[in-house]
Amino acid sequence: MRNTLPHARNLLLSVVLLTVIPGSVFGERTVTATDSGDIIASDLVEMQEYAKLHKARLLTGLEVASSLSDQQKELVATALSKDLEGIPLCSFSQDFLYRQDTEKSETRSVTVHENGLLTDDKSRKRVFSEWNYSPFSAPPAVGMDYSSAKLIEETETEATFQFKFNKKAKSPSENTTELLGNLKRVARNLRYDLTVDTQTGAPKKLVLELIKPTRVMVVARVKKIRHEYIYKFDENLQRFLIPNQAVEFAYSAPTRGKQDERIEVTYSNFECDTPLRYMWQESKDLTEKPRL
Repeated sequence: MRNTLPHARNLLLSVVLLTVIPGSVFGERTVTATDSGDIIASDLVEMQEYAKLHKARLLTGLEVASSLSDQQKELVATALSKDLEGIPLCSFSQDFLYRQDTEKSETRSVTVHENGLLTDDKSRKRVFSEWNYSPFSAPPAVGMDYSSAKLIEETETEATFQFKFNKKAKSPSENTTELLGNLKRVARNLRYDLTVDTQTGAPKKLVLELIKPTRVMVVARVKKIRHEYIYKFDENLQRFLIPNQAVEFAYSAPTRGKQDERIEVTYSNFECDTPLRYMWQESKDLTEKPRL
C-alpha cells in the first residue's frame, strides 16, 4: 500500500481504521473525516454491494418514466449503475488535448490516495471532491430527469435513451454540484443521450448536449455545450471506465468576447493497489447514500 500524504487545506481531520459495517459482507474500511463529508476507502466487495443498491434506487427513480417499458427501465438502470463515483486506489496517465491552445496540452501522472487526496507529477494536490476530470465516472449523469426518459433509437445491439435536465439534481461531489448549478441557466435546452447494449445493459456512451443556443443574460449567449463519455469495461479493475471523454463549449459575452473551446482527455497506464480498494465520499449534506 502506498503511503498516504499529509492532510491538505485543513480539510482532513481524523482517520478511523478498520471500520466494519455490522451484519454485512463488507470488508475493511478506512474513514477520513472532512468538513464536507467522510472520505471512505473500501474493498471491492463493498463497492459491488453498493452498486447493487444503486441499481435498486435507480429502478425506483425510473418508475416515473412512463414512456419506457419495464425491460427498458431495467436496461437504463443497469447501465447507470455501472457509472460509479468510487475511485480505485490507482495511478494512471491523464492526457489533455486543447483545441485552441495546443501549447497547454499535457500529460499528467495521477495517483489516488485513501485519505481523499489526488496528486500528480506536477506537484499538485487536490481533494477528491475538487477533481474536474475522472476516468471512473461521468459527473453530468446525476442531472438526468427520469420522468422525461424516452427511447429515441434502437438496433439489434444498441438502444439510445434521451432525458431532459433535472434542475433539482444533487451530488456529494463539490465539482459536480457546481457543474449542475452552472447548467441550470440553460437547463431547458439540455438533453442527455444514453446508449446501452441491449443484450447486457452495459453503458456504451453518454452525451450531454445543448440542443440550441440559449441566452442566459441580456448580453450573454451560450452557443454550445457538449460532454461526451465513451465507456469500456476493464477486466483488471472489474468495472467500467471512461478512457475517452471530450468537453466542448462556446459562448459570447461583452467582458470575455467569443469563446470556443474543446478539451479531449484520454486515460491509460492504470496501476492499482491489490487487492482492489475504492475511495469515495459520503456527503453530510445529502440524506441519501452517495451515488457510487
